[in-house]
Amino acid sequence: MTPEIRAFEYALGLFAVLIGLAIADVATSLHRLLRSRHPVTWDPLALAAAFYALCLAIGMWFDLWGIRGFAETRHFFFYIWLVAMFFVLFLLAADSLPDEPGEGCDLRAHYAHNRPYFWTLVAIFQLAYLVDGLYFVGPHLMHLSPLHYLSLLNNLLVPLLIALVLRQAASRSAHYLGVGLLLLSFALHYAPYQIN
Repeated sequence: MTPEIRAFEYALGLFAVLIGLAIADVATSLHRLLRSRHPVTWDPLALAAAFYALCLAIGMWFDLWGIRGFAETRHFFFYIWLVAMFFVLFLLAADSLPDEPGEGCDLRAHYAHNRPYFWTLVAIFQLAYLVDGLYFVGPHLMHLSPLHYLSLLNNLLVPLLIALVLRQAASRSAHYLGVGLLLLSFALHYAPYQIN
C-alpha cells in the first residue's frame, strides 16, 4: 500500500462524515417536509436547488476517490482546506430546504429569502473547487489539449460564474435557467467518473 493511499484512508473517515452530514441534512429536511402535519407549498426551483446541493455532496465523494493517489493531498494544510470546503458544502446543503416546516411552509418564499446566502455559499464552494483544480492541474496547464481546456472551463469556472449571477438575479426564470445549466455542467463533469 502506497503512502498516498494510507494518507487517503486516514483522512477519508473525517471527509465521509462531513459529506454524509450534508447528504443527511437534505434528506432529513425533505423527509420532514413530506411528513409535515401542516400544508407545504412546494416549489420546483427550491427542490432543484436542494437537488444541486445533494449532487455537489455526491460529486465530492467521487472527487475524493480521484485524488487518493496524489502525494499533494498528504499535507496538513490541504486537509484543513478540504475540511473547510466540506464545511461550506454542509452549510449550503443545510440551507437548501427548511429544517422545521411550520405552519404555512412555503418553499418558494424559503428560496426567495435564502437565495443570497445559498448562492454565496455555492460561489464560495465553487471558488474553492476552482483553487483545488488549479492545485492539481496547474503544473500541467501548458500541456493540455483544447478539449481539456473546455472541460476545465466547464468544471471549474462555469459553476462559479453561474452561482455569482444567481446570487444577484431576481428573476425566477434566470434561476431556473441557472440551476438547469449547473445541473448540466455537473452531469458533463461527472459522467465519465467511475470508482474502480
